[in-house]
Amino acid sequence: MIDRLQESTRVIELFKQRTALLRAISEVNSNVSIQGEDEILERCCKILIANEHYCLVWAGRRDKDDTTIMPIAAINSVKIENRDCMRLIQEVVLDMDDSNPAARALQKGSPVLIQDITREEEQSPLGKVARETGFQSCLSWPLIYKQREYGVLTIHSEVKNCFQGPELDFLGSVVADISLALYSQETSQYLQVERDFNQELVDTVQGLLVSVSPGGKVLSMNHKAEQITGFSQQEVINGQWTEILLAPEDQKKNQHSVAHALQNNLPDINFQASLVTRGGDKRVIDWHGSFRPNITKGKVGMVLFGIDKTDQIKTDQTLHQVLAQWENIFSTIQDPALIVSADNIILDANSATFTAARKPRQEIIGKRICQILHGEQKAKNSCPLETLVRAGKSRIIETELQGFNGQYMLTISPLSSGQGDLRLLVARDLTDEALSKAEAMRAAQLASIGELAAGVAHEINNPINGIINYAQLLLDDLANEGTNSQHSEKLKQIIVEGTRIGSIAHKLLDFARGHEERFEAVTINQLVDDCLDLVGHQLMKDGIAIMVDLQKQLPTITCNRQQIQQVLLNIFSNARYALNKKYNAPDPKKSIILTAEETIHDQTPYLTLTITDYGTGIEHDLMDRLFNPFFSTKPKGEGTGLGLSISHGLIQDNNGFLRVQSKFGEYTSLIVGLPTHQPTGEKNGR
Repeated sequence: MIDRLQESTRVIELFKQRTALLRAISEVNSNVSIQGEDEILERCCKILIANEHYCLVWAGRRDKDDTTIMPIAAINSVKIENRDCMRLIQEVVLDMDDSNPAARALQKGSPVLIQDITREEEQSPLGKVARETGFQSCLSWPLIYKQREYGVLTIHSEVKNCFQGPELDFLGSVVADISLALYSQETSQYLQVERDFNQELVDTVQGLLVSVSPGGKVLSMNHKAEQITGFSQQEVINGQWTEILLAPEDQKKNQHSVAHALQNNLPDINFQASLVTRGGDKRVIDWHGSFRPNITKGKVGMVLFGIDKTDQIKTDQTLHQVLAQWENIFSTIQDPALIVSADNIILDANSATFTAARKPRQEIIGKRICQILHGEQKAKNSCPLETLVRAGKSRIIETELQGFNGQYMLTISPLSSGQGDLRLLVARDLTDEALSKAEAMRAAQLASIGELAAGVAHEINNPINGIINYAQLLLDDLANEGTNSQHSEKLKQIIVEGTRIGSIAHKLLDFARGHEERFEAVTINQLVDDCLDLVGHQLMKDGIAIMVDLQKQLPTITCNRQQIQQVLLNIFSNARYALNKKYNAPDPKKSIILTAEETIHDQTPYLTLTITDYGTGIEHDLMDRLFNPFFSTKPKGEGTGLGLSISHGLIQDNNGFLRVQSKFGEYTSLIVGLPTHQPTGEKNGR
């Protein structure tokens, strides 16, 4: 009878302990904090230690690496400081091995019970704890709920065989309560984080976000919606969404749209409507509405997401006006004009471009500028014009555009655009009048350079003759002495280089001083034959074919025979150099072609001779420099750069014109125009 009474009393005590435990858990859950789970375990340990049979209660969880158990709370009833007790526990749970009952409980997923520590664990690390705390038995119980592990609870008792019967049932219920509390705490924290994140996400959305009840009343709105409408969320809660979000003239129409979508079971709806703000401003909003059914009540709510399009619409209208004005200006430009990208792709062009290129729009837009402006040139190297365009700098160049069939003044202007760097190219056709002006300006430049060249040549000529003479005297002395040393070769080299300098000085003088004007009627056929008599053998030796396609009944020309012969010889020399540079071996294309035709220039009849070689060609960015004195495309030491400049001057002295056409890597044509013979024998005015 006494035993039954004691057992009943024990059960009541255990029930009171469990009630206190549940009350402590509830208090912790009502005050959520970052350390909520740890606080639950600590409170539970404090309540359990009140049991008169327990001397040490502690809780812990395994670390991330699953190598040890980290103690969280440790409470004891003996005269040992809790920090010392925690140290003892750390010694026991240092390793996850079989000597550690807490580790075994976690590994098994079920309780581990030791009823007599002195007999079972006396030599283990657990025995050291037993000697210092006096416990005789212990129980380790994993804290698991819905297969989620939250830690382990270990209870030490001063009584052997303590954990059995009602005691064991009580602890099973306690562990279940604690595990459930830990699960609830974790879930609560997770939900709170989710709520905070969702609210932060809603508030940071750069659009209007409004939720509407099944009855059409506003339930919530984000910060952006408050900012646009001018109303706070508190002011619009339970207000009709149509009255708040739609201007009066749009309300009826969009109510019908929503009703139609619901009747047809559409999942969402899109519409644009005006919104009148609190301040009276009108904003245009693009709305997307998603319907949210309430299955239990059979009603449907809605979430509205809106984008304010007011500023964009105004910008688009302004941009449309500007573009219309630009397109009007662009299309009325009389010269070819092209918009190209930084990688030289033609994006747009005006009608003058299609006329000049003699191609429809679809054959120009999207093509590379070299392909269109240079007539599908295929250069071995990169196109110089495309290099200039890619550089993105303003440039004005005079160049031949074979794709436009003429000589043009090309203006390159960089443009700034939201779509990247663009370039505007405008090509102004250089008519005969413009070419004449350009040639007149070049003649004036050459005259100025000629005066300078004459002075320089006179200054060079005398000392260089002295150097040559002294070198020759020294060479003669060595020869008279019968000495043939290395100095002889050096002196000979001095004479060779000196003679070359003297030749350049002589050419400068010829270039600078006026020529005797002995004009006469000359047949172009005879003039060409005389030149070929001088250079034909050398051309044949180099494997260069000469093809002369001249009619026998061509009109005579009025010119200075010797001067024009000098020009033609210089042209043949340049052609020979270009062909030899391109072809290292015999080739059918290694040729020079001569043609002639009658033309009209400045209302005057001319005979135009075209000399074409299929050599290396000339890069386009060098074309406007060909007639400049001392400019040469040949390597250093292989040309003086005076040939074409002198030739240009001689042609002008003969009232003619000299022009160049070239495709880099394919051919070069020199066009010589000379006036035909006047019956009176008078020379044409210059």
